Amino acid sequence: MKPSMPGQSPSDMSGIINAGAVAGALIAILTLIGMIVRYAVVIPIKAYIDKMTYAIQPHANGGKSLPDLINKVDALHLVVREHLNTSHDTPIFSKCLCESCVTC
Repeated sequence: MKPSMPGQSPSDMSGIINAGAVAGALIAILTLIGMIVRYAVVIPIKAYIDKMTYAIQPHANGGKSLPDLINKVDALHLVVREHLNTSHDTPIFSKCLCESCVTC
């Protein structure tokens, strides 16, 4: 006869062991499925996105992104607009042609 813990029959112990074995097998299977999904789906998609969005000239603009360039152009637009409003005698359009300018 197998030794058992007080208050439990031997058949209860085998049921607990079987449940633990089933839970361990399920965890192992789910981990394997997760690894397959990661290596078969996620990594290739990430590589594709990196390939399609690579920097055309990585050392131009200090390696900064396109939104940084847009912000600099908008700031330059405001500086030129202020210069034309205050210290230049060139006529200015009544309506600004850009859509991003807030002050025009």
